[in-house]
Amino acid sequence: MSDSTFHIATLHRGKYMVLLLVGICIVTAIVSRLPLQEALKILMVLCSLPLLLMLSIKGSRNDSYWTIKNGEVSIRFHNQKEELLILSEVKYLRNLPRSGGNLIMIFLATAKAPKRYWRNKLFQKDDDLNALIHALKQQGVEYYYM
Repeated sequence: MSDSTFHIATLHRGKYMVLLLVGICIVTAIVSRLPLQEALKILMVLCSLPLLLMLSIKGSRNDSYWTIKNGEVSIRFHNQKEELLILSEVKYLRNLPRSGGNLIMIFLATAKAPKRYWRNKLFQKDDDLNALIHALKQQGVEYYYM
């Protein structure tokens, strides 16, 4: 059986949220000190959001490579962390689209809580999510797109 490797543009969700919120707080603190009308201050903060969003995503990227081989899925992250899932233990996979990405949830028969992976589509080139889903379906994993 040949092994297949898929690149998924994942990110560390906690790090992303912290970077975004800290960035917004810093910009707001700086803008609030400027001697401008309140409407201009609000517009400056709002106009900074796309840049803060991009910087937060770039700072929290954690690309992953999913390898399907011999009834197992090996997930290797950019930060050298690796996870191994046995396909026979996977009850089902749920793909929840979100603004800017997807939440991929893998429900295991042996665990109460699902494994969660945050996929990012903003400021990224296309990844292999569709090919990964197809390969997992071929392995007999139940798939739900919600």
